[in-house]
Formats: sequence, C-alpha cells, structure tokens
Amino acid sequence: MNQPSRLMTFVYGLFGRVWAYESVDEVRDVIARNAFDTTAERVRTHNDAAAKLSVPYALQPGLLTLHDELLDMWHELKALGHQAERLNAAGLTDECFDAANSIRHALRHVAAAAEETIPSAFGAVGTREPFEVPLITD
Repeated sequence: MNQPSRLMTFVYGLFGRVWAYESVDEVRDVIARNAFDTTAERVRTHNDAAAKLSVPYALQPGLLTLHDELLDMWHELKALGHQAERLNAAGLTDECFDAANSIRHALRHVAAAAEETIPSAFGAVGTREPFEVPLITD
C-alpha cells in the first residue's frame, strides 16, 4: 500500500492537500490497523484510569469531556454529510448522517451518565426527563 510518511503528510498539509487512499481495501486496511493495532494499549489505558476512580463524582469530568468530543464528532459528521449531499454522493451522505444519528444517541446516554454522577441522582434512572442537547441542524 502506498502511504506517505509523516513528513510528507505534514508537507501536503502546508499546501492544503491531504492524502486519500484509492481503494476500498486500502481504506479498510487503515481502519483495521488503527482499530486493532492499538486495542490492547487502549483497553489497558482506559481500564487503568477508570480503576483509579473511587466515587461516582470522579467519573463526571471524563464523561463531560467525552460528551464534548462526541458533540464535535456529531457536528463534523453533519457537515461532511451536507457536503456529500452537495456532491451528489448518496451513499456517502447516508452513511455520514447515519453515523451522526448514532453519535446523537450516544450523546443522550453520556449526558444521562454524567447526570448520574450527582449523588441525588443515584438510582434515579428513568425518573426524570433526559436532557437533550439542542443541536443546530443546518
């Protein structure tokens, strides 16, 4: 697989260019390597960090950070979906919008989990209306 070095990727970026793969197999290979080559390390890192948290309050900062990161992903996927729509790439449009909808679902659960870190909320799952982040759609 033809892939630029980090230096070439940086140089491309200086000129407003990015590297793009030319086959589905190359894209799948990159996704697989990104996902699987670091899985053990990622699992260990997150499990070790989580094991240090001793009270529900301690989970709150991570959940709030995660929510913010997911929100950014949602906005990026919506923007990519709209651009794909303008480019008349129907399959790409659908996949981007489907991914954005999945992220929106995750946002609801992460927000609810963050609320559950408040002591008065312990065990109160389902007893109050879930907070939904107002999302700008266009």
